[in-house]
Amino acid sequence: MKKVFILSGPTHEYFDPVRFIGNASSGKMGKALAEEAVKRGMEVKFISGPVPAGHLPDNVHITRVTSAEEMLAAAKEKFASADVIIFAAAVADFQPLEKSNEKVPKLGTNLTIELKPTPDIAATLCANKRKDQIAIGFALQTHDGEARAREKLISKSLDGIILNTPATLGADSGFFTWIDSKSSENWGLLSKVECSKRTFDKVS
Repeated sequence: MKKVFILSGPTHEYFDPVRFIGNASSGKMGKALAEEAVKRGMEVKFISGPVPAGHLPDNVHITRVTSAEEMLAAAKEKFASADVIIFAAAVADFQPLEKSNEKVPKLGTNLTIELKPTPDIAATLCANKRKDQIAIGFALQTHDGEARAREKLISKSLDGIILNTPATLGADSGFFTWIDSKSSENWGLLSKVECSKRTFDKVS
């Protein structure tokens, strides 16, 4: 049985106990990927950021995390045993340099928060990717989409990457383009369910 490892949803990077830096990722893409993998008879391990994953098949092994650092730590435990890894999580790119243990009061003045990069989960894990493992990523871009996606494909040692736009965040569909080292395919407007089917057609 082929083993699939999926990272899904956003991360929330808290700067005090109640406020965070994050994005509008809903986890719908990851959920659709997990459901498609199960339909194809694959064993699925699933890491979800802080969104409701909805009902997933009972045999999907779910780990829930909040921050990018937590996601990376959990992923390190599962990466080596996977045949296929899909990085569908919309990980926040930055985290606060410092976190307050108390709620920062609203004082009516500007607030400056110093940020530092979050760990690059895909690049970190794929640095140790075996030749028999397949790693697929997602690239959400607002401009220069294909060029930026190809840069990520190379820098993160991915075997394929799916380009999409901010319009897919929280939606049930979006415009998707498949990109690998040899070619690209414009899939156009697809539901996330259909995008999942095409993704697994590429890696099965």
